Amino acid sequence: MIVNYRLGSRLIELELIGETLVGENEVLLQKDENLIKRTPWNQEGFSIEKFLSDEDFSKIKEGLTQLLSDKIVEAGGKIDDRFTLENYHLYVNDKIHLTVAKLIQSGWNVSQFPVEIHRVNKRISAIIGVDVTTKAKHVDMNNFFVRVVRPQNFQDNNPPHRDVWLDRLRDAVNIYVPICGSTEQSSLGLVPGSHLLKESEIERTVQGAILNGTNYTVPCVISINNEIPELIRPNPQENEVMLFSPYLVHGGGYNFMENQTRMSLEMRFWKG
Repeated sequence: MIVNYRLGSRLIELELIGETLVGENEVLLQKDENLIKRTPWNQEGFSIEKFLSDEDFSKIKEGLTQLLSDKIVEAGGKIDDRFTLENYHLYVNDKIHLTVAKLIQSGWNVSQFPVEIHRVNKRISAIIGVDVTTKAKHVDMNNFFVRVVRPQNFQDNNPPHRDVWLDRLRDAVNIYVPICGSTEQSSLGLVPGSHLLKESEIERTVQGAILNGTNYTVPCVISINNEIPELIRPNPQENEVMLFSPYLVHGGGYNFMENQTRMSLEMRFWKG
C-alpha cells in the first residue's frame, strides 16, 4: 500500500509492506507519567529552549566529532584532517554508513559524554520543573544517541511514530539538539498536540514497518483521524534544545539539504 504524509511543505509518498491497526479508545499519557505537565507548552507537547553554555556546546560538538570519527574507522572507512560532521557523507559509502549506523544504534553510555552529564540533567530538570535523569530505573539504559541523516538519502530516518509504542520508552521526555546540518529542510518533524490523541484516532502498522524496502523497528503512523499526518519542522538553532513528549507523533526527518549531513544529539530523561 502507499503511505502519504506531509512534512512541512512537502508531500512524502512511501510504499508500505505490513499490517495496520487502530488502537484502543484511550489516551496513553493519561495513565502514564507526564513530565511536561507543569510547563506552559504542555498542550503543544514541545518547546525550543537555550541548552548549555557556549563552551559546553563546543566541547560536545568536538567530542561527538571524535566519537563519530572513531566509528567510521571501525567500520572500515578513512578520515583526514578535513573531516567534519557536516561533511560526513563525503567520507562514507552506503556500506560503511550502514555499518556505522549499526555501531551507534544503541548509543554510548553517558560516562563517555563530552561534558559532565549532571549539567545536562540539571538543565532539562530546570526547564520542565521536574527532577529528571538520563538513567532509567525500569530498564538498564543510561545512554546518549547521535542521529545521522545524510543529504538526499531517505532511508536514514525513522517514519512518523510514537516512541511509547515501545513500552520501555514510556514515562519520559525527549530532547533533540542540532549538532550540524539541522534546518527547516532537515530537522525532526512532529505533530503538535498529538501526545493527547486517543490511540483510536491513529492508524499505524502492527509492528515495525517496511517502507520503500527499508526495515524499521518502530511502527509507522498511517493516518490521524482518517487524514494524512501533517508534521511541522521546528528549527532549533545552534546550542538550542527541542524538548518533546515521546507520546507525540514525530519522525520523518528527511534531509533535503544538498551537501550537509544532519546530526543531532538525542537523549531521554526519566523522573529522578
